[in-house]
Amino acid sequence: MTTDLSLLATAAAKWESAAKDFEGVQKAYDGQVKSVGFDGTWTGQANLSARPNMQQTSDQYVAAAKEARAVAGLLRDAQAQFTELRGKLKSVVAEAEKNGLKVSEDGTVSSTTPVNSAALHDPDYQAVLAKEAAKRADWAQNITDMVKMFDDADHGVRMALTAAVQDTDFWDGTPNGFNAKAEGDLGKAEAKETIRLAEKLKSGEKLDPDELAAAPWLFRDVAQDKKASRLVLDTIGPDGTIELTNRLNGLAGSGDKSHKEAYDAIRSGLAGTVSAATSDPRSPFYEKWRDGLRKAGTKNFGSKTDPVYGYQSFVGLMEHNKRYGKQFLNDLGDDIIAAEKKDKDVWTKWRDHPGTASDPLDHLLGVMSKNPDAATSFLDPGAEGKNDHLKYLLMDRTWPKEAVNGPGMLSFKDDPDSKAGLGLAIEAAATGHEPNAAMGKPGPHSEGQARVLQQTVSALDTDGKGDSISSNLQKPIGRALNDYVADTHYILHGQDGTQGSDGIRGSGNNSHIANSQASLIRVLRGASDDDETFAMLYKSENSYSADVLAHGTRDGDTSNSIGDWNNRASEVGKVRGVYNSIGADAILDKRDNKVTWANDAARYGYHGLGTLANKVPIVGDEAQRLVDTMTYEWSKDAIAEANNEARKDSSRNYAIGIDGTYELINNWADGRKMDKDVVAVNSMRHEAEQSYTAGRDAALTALRTQS
Repeated sequence: MTTDLSLLATAAAKWESAAKDFEGVQKAYDGQVKSVGFDGTWTGQANLSARPNMQQTSDQYVAAAKEARAVAGLLRDAQAQFTELRGKLKSVVAEAEKNGLKVSEDGTVSSTTPVNSAALHDPDYQAVLAKEAAKRADWAQNITDMVKMFDDADHGVRMALTAAVQDTDFWDGTPNGFNAKAEGDLGKAEAKETIRLAEKLKSGEKLDPDELAAAPWLFRDVAQDKKASRLVLDTIGPDGTIELTNRLNGLAGSGDKSHKEAYDAIRSGLAGTVSAATSDPRSPFYEKWRDGLRKAGTKNFGSKTDPVYGYQSFVGLMEHNKRYGKQFLNDLGDDIIAAEKKDKDVWTKWRDHPGTASDPLDHLLGVMSKNPDAATSFLDPGAEGKNDHLKYLLMDRTWPKEAVNGPGMLSFKDDPDSKAGLGLAIEAAATGHEPNAAMGKPGPHSEGQARVLQQTVSALDTDGKGDSISSNLQKPIGRALNDYVADTHYILHGQDGTQGSDGIRGSGNNSHIANSQASLIRVLRGASDDDETFAMLYKSENSYSADVLAHGTRDGDTSNSIGDWNNRASEVGKVRGVYNSIGADAILDKRDNKVTWANDAARYGYHGLGTLANKVPIVGDEAQRLVDTMTYEWSKDAIAEANNEARKDSSRNYAIGIDGTYELINNWADGRKMDKDVVAVNSMRHEAEQSYTAGRDAALTALRTQS
């Protein structure tokens, strides 16, 4: 970090000066010595013998100047690269420190927040500590990645300098002479060596130990340079890239465990090369590469009985890198859809091919989920509904099957991994953040994000089937809905429970879903087949309900404080009635594991279990205190509703599962120093009970009646 990089520029200047000196000597030699042998004044056998030596000497001076100038260029490139990387590393360290962390000279990341020893056994505090540890680990990894980039760059400079001073012409009559073909561009030097190793691997040869040790950092370093990346991919081409990928897949999956890490690293570096090369859709390289990939993508690189298509290998390669440009992801998605529309069975899974994506479109959607803007762009139907990608994926697509060889017959079944990428892409597109990210305050959401979730809910509830969702969609759809807890709360407590809107509500970054209450209830129920997802949704609504109560007027603030409190209690009661009914329906669903579902949902509801610690919306201090002081196990309300429904109790108007709602109101009163038995609080409980029953019944109706 403290190295004086200007010394590289000083050294470069001296090498440049040496090049000029060699050129001066070469000019003098040609004019005063070589000319004697070539101007015709000297003839005979001696002249014939001397001329080749004179030419070689002259060529060596030319080569020496070329080599010296190349070394100068490499040193200048090295200074620029090291300076840029050091700046990035300093920025990462500065950002880490802004986030309340301390970074030591050796890169160790520690927290500046003292540990509260008295709270070590508090489950909530354990969740805080876990979050802090995750933050330290993330920043430590960021610093490690930057240091690795620095190390890779250092290796690259050393390789390029070594190559520049090696004689590459074995037939010029001067063994170990100067290098007339020395490369002075650092990026090109690394690209050329990368291409050589890629071609060697692709042809089926094995790398020698030194090459295998160099290849991982070389591929990684090339991936940091757009021009070098394009040169590599342009040279080996889309077919060659796929052939190399297949070769690396085979090597990484072979019994050669001692070299698996190296092959995995080469594969990741190749994926990074694709990312860098395709990052600018306006470059001349981009369309040429895309056109070639269209042809290679539908080409069978396997056998007739065990096909492996180019897109399957290529997308499998892409999964080894984190980031790709939005335009490339969208264009590739369009091209894969166009290919499969010509042959709907093209991605049938005949057997496992490690490293390949059997369903390249679904796997691409998983990659796309790491770039939420790209996912939104790809799935957003648009204000006019002209983009049909989401509709195609949720309603029209024939999802690839998996072939099963049985006794004397061939059958097909659903791929157990089907729609996993789609769910992640929908979550990213609707929320604007990567899947499974920690939740902050509810929203805000852009128009495109809201349209994605709006159409998702509508499409999933086609023919009123929203209560049955593919298992791989349940968690990501649930997390997306969780991010819209303010919207779902608004819809569920609305007066009009039958009519939704075809379009979203609001505009700009203040956009909201506006689905019908019945559709939303059914999709919430479908996502809640996953017990942890239901626990997350319930806990989020619990916090949001507390926030609704907390924002009520203070006693004496207005002449109608009781009316405001009653309205808020009614709102909260109705939504909680819906959720308890959804939970009851899940418990009563005729599944062998219904008891397990209820127990697990309850277990996930406790502090800090599962992934719920970061999935509850951030609310104000008063609301947080309401939630923190609640001791009632909310799952008991859903179980009580389930038992009541199972008995078909005639007293359905009695709110069996409202105890949790009562406690929330009582805690609200305690927090405001109000007697729980005063008229105002009793009135709130009454309003909540009436609305709770209405919400419960609305949910039961929605779940038993197809819209």
